Amino acid sequence: MAWVYEIGVAKYFSTPQMQNNATEFYNYFTNKGATLESICGMLGNIQRESTLNPGIKQGSSTSLGWGLIQWTPSTVLTNWCITYGYNWYDGSAQCERISCEGEGTKGAGGYWLPTSEYAYSWSEFLAITDVAEATKAYLYERERAGVVALNDRLQYASEWYEYFSGTPVPPTPPTPPTPITRKSMPIYMMLRKNY
Repeated sequence: MAWVYEIGVAKYFSTPQMQNNATEFYNYFTNKGATLESICGMLGNIQRESTLNPGIKQGSSTSLGWGLIQWTPSTVLTNWCITYGYNWYDGSAQCERISCEGEGTKGAGGYWLPTSEYAYSWSEFLAITDVAEATKAYLYERERAGVVALNDRLQYASEWYEYFSGTPVPPTPPTPPTPITRKSMPIYMMLRKNY
């Protein structure tokens, strides 16, 4: 397999095209030591941004977003690709850019920004074992799109988890209630008949 792309505005992908590119993305980040959960968290966000088409453009202007995560302005992606000899629409190059942003390498630092609520370093993010947490962390630390379509992103991430693992995302176990402490009753009260 290889990355597929269609360059242009509103070039949304079908399910088989997304699955092909999700597999390429999965293989790249698995080799970087990422958990399935962190990969699916990224994929949930990326599906919402681009339907996993690395050639998609938000518009023809370079001031708009292009690529998997809709780099805005698009020159953030295109200039970096020129510097390192990549085609901007190449999914492998965009995975490399995403990784470099997290690691702060190859001139791509400053894009992974931990927040007070999601204070994960890149290496901590790659080790997350909860799909919803990874989806939110990627949204708030990299995409920074607020809560725009958060439910869509969470749903897509869950679907990618099921696609790759063959099982639904395990439910989060409920928090056990705090036990109530009582003083013991005198024995005569327990034996007393209720009328």
